Amino acid sequence: MKHAYFASLLKRYLHDDCTQGEAWTVDQWYEARDMPRPAPATPAEQAATKARVWQQIQARTRPRPAAWRTPQFRWAAAALLALGLGLGGRVLSPRRLALAPAVATIAPPTVRIRAAGGWLTCTNPTAQTAPLTLNDGSTVLLQPHSRLHYPQRFDGAERVVTLQGEAFFQVFHNPSRPFRVLTDKIETVVLGTSFTVRAFPGQPDAAVMVRTGRVRVRPRPNSHGLATRPGPGLVLRPNQQVVYSPQLRELRPELIDEPTLLQTQPLTFDERPVAEVLATLQTSYGVPIRYDGATLATCTVSLGFVPAQSLFDKLDLLCQTLGASYERADETIIFRSRGCQTE
Repeated sequence: MKHAYFASLLKRYLHDDCTQGEAWTVDQWYEARDMPRPAPATPAEQAATKARVWQQIQARTRPRPAAWRTPQFRWAAAALLALGLGLGGRVLSPRRLALAPAVATIAPPTVRIRAAGGWLTCTNPTAQTAPLTLNDGSTVLLQPHSRLHYPQRFDGAERVVTLQGEAFFQVFHNPSRPFRVLTDKIETVVLGTSFTVRAFPGQPDAAVMVRTGRVRVRPRPNSHGLATRPGPGLVLRPNQQVVYSPQLRELRPELIDEPTLLQTQPLTFDERPVAEVLATLQTSYGVPIRYDGATLATCTVSLGFVPAQSLFDKLDLLCQTLGASYERADETIIFRSRGCQTE
């Protein structure tokens, strides 16, 4: 672990000003090595304890598990952070944007629904999200200043709705009757999933963000000079999004700005290979993470991730511990490290 990060974390730990994950990391280093139980009271005693623990650290090569200790022994625990592995590198901070909420709000009374010819048009001129339930059991969260045109009853081979604005869809699974969302720029085809479509009139771009399942996105035919028959489109998977610009006529997948946890599994690691930590995060979020396996072959780490932490918060903590870095590249994450050594 880098000494600069150790000094910063030590200071915050001793002042109870670190996250649960960072505190767990400090305590876990202490527990794994079963160090003595100093309880310094004065600055002089603290300095002496710190020096003594450093000497003990240098004499130890193999950790062994022990029971949890109380917070009064934090000086010894924090000093053990010096056994961390890794070399230099900076942590890259990804941008943060949110996917549409999964919990419906109460529909405001001013939402307007107009019926004509077996079709309904719901307009939401308010500043609140409006929940709708379609005939097939699918649900929609219609965002402010948006409009959805849909049939009172889905009778055909396909379920088709038309959107102006933004909405979050949770589609009832029915493989024999695909669900299609049409906008002026793109169409989105699904069998059973949850996703957001954003396509406001007058805005140059349209976007689709997938929470669960898979969707196929392609440009609308006969719009903006496109051919009558569009191509096969692009398949999006969980935690992916695509932004389509008619000017560029390009569909490129990328990560959504706040990936959702897809699989719940233990996210605490005690002297585990870094490659195992990355593989667990990749499985938990369905996000490909690329790294150099040979470089990380000797890297181990003790970490505890808090469920409320985002994927990028978890990666930030891992990078700070190792002195590594990462970056987003389309729909993948590239993790970089110069290797590990005991400092």
